[in-house]
Amino acid sequence: MRYLRIGIGCLLTAAALATAGCGDKSAGAQKANQQQQQSNQSKVIDQELNKQYQMYKEMRQYQLEQQTKAEQELKKKEQESKKKEQESKKKEQQKQQKGNGGSGEKSGGQSGE
Repeated sequence: MRYLRIGIGCLLTAAALATAGCGDKSAGAQKANQQQQQSNQSKVIDQELNKQYQMYKEMRQYQLEQQTKAEQELKKKEQESKKKEQESKKKEQQKQQKGNGGSGEKSGGQSGE
């Protein structure tokens, strides 16, 4: 009977030791799975952030292009308006010179008589 108790005790102890190691392996596997899931989630987040950053860069580049186009158009319009002003000033000066030259002759002719 004594040997029977010792035998059963040994069997129970061996079984307890065997199952104790199994529990740690599953916990380790769970931790590994959690870490893998977290790394996958962080990869997904990183990918999404990269996409959004790329979209931002494209939008910013488009805005800058539009701004430079608008500035160029504005410069062209300013140059055209300056040219028109210069042309109109030249025409006015020519009219004044013609008018001064013509009236000067008339007044000179009248004073001589």
